[in-house]
Amino acid sequence: MLHHLGILLQIAAMTGLPLVILYQLNFGFQLTIMPICTVTAIVVFFIGTRLREFGGK
Repeated sequence: MLHHLGILLQIAAMTGLPLVILYQLNFGFQLTIMPICTVTAIVVFFIGTRLREFGGK
C-alpha cells in the first residue's frame, strides 16, 4: 500500500509542477510562488520515493 501511495505522490509532483508553470505562463502570478512550488514538488517527490522504498520491502 505504501508503494502505491509513493507512486501516486511522485506522479502528482511530476504532473503538478508543469501545470503550475503553464498556469503561470498563461495567467501570471507573483514570481515568489514559483520557488515555493518547486521546493514543495521536490519534497513531495522525495516523500514518494521514501514511501516506495519502504513499502517495497
